[in-house]
Amino acid sequence: LRENSGLSIEMIARNLRYAWFEEIGREYDFIATAHQADDVAETLLLNLCRGTGLKGLASIPPRNGKIIRPMLPFSAEEIRQYAHDHHIHYAVDCTNTDEQIKRNRIRHSVLPVLKELNPNLIPTITRNCDIFRRQQHFFQRAVENIKEELVTLKEDGCVVDWNTLAQHPDREVILYEILSDFGFSSAVVTDLCNHTDVQTGVTHTSPTHTLLVNRDTLEIRPTDTVETETFVLNSLEDLQQFFTVKKIQTGEPIVFPKGNKTLFIPMEKLTFPLTLRSWKHGDFFYPLGGNGRQKLSDFFSDHKINQFQKQKIRLLCAGDAIIWIVGLRSDERFKITDKNASYVKISVKGK
Repeated sequence: LRENSGLSIEMIARNLRYAWFEEIGREYDFIATAHQADDVAETLLLNLCRGTGLKGLASIPPRNGKIIRPMLPFSAEEIRQYAHDHHIHYAVDCTNTDEQIKRNRIRHSVLPVLKELNPNLIPTITRNCDIFRRQQHFFQRAVENIKEELVTLKEDGCVVDWNTLAQHPDREVILYEILSDFGFSSAVVTDLCNHTDVQTGVTHTSPTHTLLVNRDTLEIRPTDTVETETFVLNSLEDLQQFFTVKKIQTGEPIVFPKGNKTLFIPMEKLTFPLTLRSWKHGDFFYPLGGNGRQKLSDFFSDHKINQFQKQKIRLLCAGDAIIWIVGLRSDERFKITDKNASYVKISVKGK
């Protein structure tokens, strides 16, 4: 488990512990933990060592959802003294003395030295963390107001007004608050802010999302696995699983609708089996009304089709020949040349 995750044993144990809390919490209104003031100080110092912002400086919150921590105002020494005075027996985890664990090293080797500088260190840190927490709440409210102006939510992600944000004097701070919600690292934020003229089409990825740089925006969407499945279509009935199909007999007039959501193909050129697949590098076709062969990659570039849109594009093919970039452009080789011939009308469903 540790080798696969790259996390420390204590972090893995913490994640498992809170996953268990979440599971049992379904049956209770609250779950109280025994965190106390010394834990707040240790967590603050750990966060500082790792690198942190206001959220890390705030250390352990008194409440997080159903998790409440009623003992945070009291130090470990106060709790031990209370237990002693009231003859309350308690157990000490043997791993608490192991200074190979970073938290224990801070507890036994760092905090005692700091207490020599300030005997009231724990109450001082507790007060400071409370101040940091209130500052963090104020900061988050301000950031949320800015987000409302700069971020437009979409059904499958969001769009950031990069043209406006890039001019903001605190753009790096604001962008980090936006992108960290989607798992992007501070390195991505720094790269974007240091190169505000970054080239359109550049992408960055997090474990869960993909960011695409457009001309004036940053587009963020969940990272989808590109569909690579190829469907073999052996008949008009198979075609009807994916499209609206109508067979037009000889002599009926042809009415070409606007756009490219409908394909008209002569019956004699519709030779089965057909395939419906994703595009791949190296694909080419002969655009209807064009001047010969064109790579699909060039076609996409000419029509400003971005990375996200490319992932959803499907090709209707006869053998190696592309009949139709579905919804975008058909191939010159499969056009109707005899208006008196019978043909098939294939439309994107809903169109």
